[in-house]
Amino acid sequence: MANVVFDKEYYENIMREFGYNPIEFGKINFSLGSLTEEDLQRRWLCHHEGDRFARDIMANDKGIVSTGLGLSGVPHVGTLSQILRSITLQRAGVPVNMVLGDLDAYNGKAKPLQYALDLVDQYKEFTQRLGFNPSFPSKLRSQYDALDVIRTSYLIGHYMDDDMFRKAEEDLHEFYSKQGKVDSEMSYRRKLSLNLMTADFIHLNISEGYTSVLVMLGIDEHKYVQFAKETVTRIKEGGQLDTFDMNLGGLYSPLIKGFYGYPKMSKSFPESGITVDMSPDEISKRIMTGEGQYDKPENNVVYQMMASASTLDSSELRDNYLFCLEKGIQWERARKNYADMLVDICSKWK
Repeated sequence: MANVVFDKEYYENIMREFGYNPIEFGKINFSLGSLTEEDLQRRWLCHHEGDRFARDIMANDKGIVSTGLGLSGVPHVGTLSQILRSITLQRAGVPVNMVLGDLDAYNGKAKPLQYALDLVDQYKEFTQRLGFNPSFPSKLRSQYDALDVIRTSYLIGHYMDDDMFRKAEEDLHEFYSKQGKVDSEMSYRRKLSLNLMTADFIHLNISEGYTSVLVMLGIDEHKYVQFAKETVTRIKEGGQLDTFDMNLGGLYSPLIKGFYGYPKMSKSFPESGITVDMSPDEISKRIMTGEGQYDKPENNVVYQMMASASTLDSSELRDNYLFCLEKGIQWERARKNYADMLVDICSKWK
């Protein structure tokens, strides 16, 4: 297994090194739309200039949250958590730009192009069945069909260099590389993929005039946002894109631990988690019997799933936290209820 351990110390070290707010573990000190501080704290870990984005939204500046879904396979719980977080933001009055990474799967994950393209319609239908609204001001699109974004990726490539790409490896890169899931080095194909991901964010300003963009990703992908922020800085300093003026921030979610000792749930390792095409019996079995040993709810895979991939509100999550801490009959009942909820959510995948 990987040497990376996603615990309090790991998260705090990242926050200190990169200046993510707040250094005090687990606290987000602003509201967003109709979401309170507590709502945000339950679903996200930390941010970088998320408070600035929240102020921009309050001031009626043109702002949007941007996120993406990898199309390297059937959605797993980690993917599901990003969709449900996006829906939570939408319902709180915050527009969301959701990009389906078909070209990222083709170049970054070396999946057959037609395989990735075939998944696009399924992902679109699934996200909308769950409640995502693709209507303006929110958006739901694939990369393959957005030729104007590909033009933007070429334009902003002028400001990138090899050292930027080298520094942008995600925290789990070595683990995935040793398992043969990605190239060991930042290959040309993966550089193209990261360039296009950055263009997905920056195009929101170049084409549509969004002055404030908040990128929502898992904490293991925070270096991608650092890469994009450096690109934004260089574009501003370069002065060749005359109308360019945007602020870019990040909102990061904690990782959901994987079953069987994996550092996180991943489509690359089917045994690590739950996918939406699993049978109801298998989903229930893993939730009821697969959580393993844990010292506190934050390190319990099932509680992490409840906080990340459910429709539970803050009050219900608070109760389940206490049940998980006590490890009694109420926690068993809470897991059973969550298993039923997750089975119902997964049934929307066709």
